[in-house]
Amino acid sequence: MKKQCAGNPFCDALDPETRAYLCEHSTLIVQMPKQIQSTDQGNPHLELIIKGVLFTFNLHEDGTQEFIHLIKKGDVLGTRQLFESLRIPEYNMMTLTEVHKCSIPLKVAETLYKENRVFAQALMENLLDMMNNLTRWVSMRSRNGTEKVQKVYELLQDLDTDMTMITQEDLALIAGVSRITVARAMKEIYKK
Repeated sequence: MKKQCAGNPFCDALDPETRAYLCEHSTLIVQMPKQIQSTDQGNPHLELIIKGVLFTFNLHEDGTQEFIHLIKKGDVLGTRQLFESLRIPEYNMMTLTEVHKCSIPLKVAETLYKENRVFAQALMENLLDMMNNLTRWVSMRSRNGTEKVQKVYELLQDLDTDMTMITQEDLALIAGVSRITVARAMKEIYKK
């Protein structure tokens, strides 16, 4: 097991042989804060987040952005590619912190998914965790704007995000509110 993977929830769920196989076939990628990346449909792979926080978002034709998902250590991106019937829309990612991730070729992941019960189970547990996370984000939409910003701010702090790197625009995008609402919420946060 690579030293970077120590304490990673996904890697910890795997047996030593599977971890070694993944490490042998993966490429470590390091991204600096505020880097934006589009999905690469021509180079299918899974990305296992080893360290850091990023989020995914869509760009609409009118130039607006829509937050999709907050991604943290142990999450796996690209799992939908393992299921042929799921159409994969393009999305973008922006790192909020320095992010270390292992890029695993889809063919390697497909082989493990079909032939290795431990890997398949760990992947399904990861998907379930990500779905539960999405459910929490959907329920958050019923809160008022200030509450949304406060929850996002607390969540990012819990994920050890350097809050000096997070702009009001970032918080607005993630919380789904205006920058004016973020400014109001930040006044409340700073009072605490």
